[in-house]
Amino acid sequence: KFLGAPEEGFGPMALRRAPHASPREGRSLRCLALAAGLVALRWLLQAECEAWLGGAAHRQSKERLAREDSEPLSLGRREAGAAVLTAGAAWSALPGEAEAFRQDRILNGKRTYVPKIRAAYQKLEGLRDDIYLEVEFTDGHRDLYQARVADWYDGIDRKMNGELTLVPNGGCDPYTQKVLGIVLVSRGRCSFERKIAMAQDAGAQSVVLYDVPVSKMPQDKAERVGTTRSKGQATRAAGDALSGGVGILPVEKGMTIMAVDKSSPKPSIDAVMINRLNGTTIATAIEEGGTAKIVRTDRFEFSQNIDAFIKKDLKKMLTEMEIYGNSFRASKDSMDDPIIATFRKDRKAFEAAVRAKDYAEIRRTFLDWNSHLDTIGQWELAELE
Repeated sequence: KFLGAPEEGFGPMALRRAPHASPREGRSLRCLALAAGLVALRWLLQAECEAWLGGAAHRQSKERLAREDSEPLSLGRREAGAAVLTAGAAWSALPGEAEAFRQDRILNGKRTYVPKIRAAYQKLEGLRDDIYLEVEFTDGHRDLYQARVADWYDGIDRKMNGELTLVPNGGCDPYTQKVLGIVLVSRGRCSFERKIAMAQDAGAQSVVLYDVPVSKMPQDKAERVGTTRSKGQATRAAGDALSGGVGILPVEKGMTIMAVDKSSPKPSIDAVMINRLNGTTIATAIEEGGTAKIVRTDRFEFSQNIDAFIKKDLKKMLTEMEIYGNSFRASKDSMDDPIIATFRKDRKAFEAAVRAKDYAEIRRTFLDWNSHLDTIGQWELAELE
């Protein structure tokens, strides 16, 4: 009735009973046919997406389909199920397309899960390597800030002591004057390597970087193509199929282990990174005419905070590792692939090492897990920008 069809003779059979239906009735029947088609398409797309994502989503899909098998099926669900079975049969006959689909699934997983896994593992490593900066402000009060050292850090913490000078524009441009002590620069606009080079040329003793929301766009594409967003650009790349429009939004990446390109020489000055909140607190104090000076650095024992990591972060990290590992299976929807068993074994070894608080074994087992990833899915612990 909502579509304007008569109460009697409503439905597909009405078309056969009333071949000379009015134009209004004909439009109603066409709308119904379109709605039925959209329902069937919805079930097909949902089943395909769940197969793409794999893991828990796929198991839930199988459980749901099993429940539905015991219930009367609508026409749309029968058609959708038949379409899925047909697609599965065609999959094995098209190995080239299957591998392309698999690689795109891996790239999507890499973009989604690797940043989370990297952040969790860096946090774990940070329990051993992070330093703590005690900063004194103009009014005499002091705050303690956690900092993550760069991968070229030489371990001489006293190099981080001194007055902080705030540098504009992320420290990517040549400095207009010489500086003494430590420079404070924000993330974004250029690579870590360039920031350190600019500070070194200006005479800085060391560098403190702080995180800010930046684009996911690689720096080498900045100001060339795409839509400008905040401190970077956005474009489409392999592995973007599931990312939608979020690729153009600036994100806060969090503290990271900074690195320079492997072909470049190691910087001669040290650098650390602090988080956005702490960095902006210091930057605001300097912008308002005050001063900020690092008066002391400190470290904590590796085992001191690992209990909190085990309680709060370990389970989530293992889940992210499992979901990412599932994307490497050769099969479209079967979870019996041998690589899944290999990743499961690696995760259990890594979990045991963390719970044993054995740093050397933690590092070895995590590298084992990463080494079993396909080349396109592997990643570096440190970041370049």
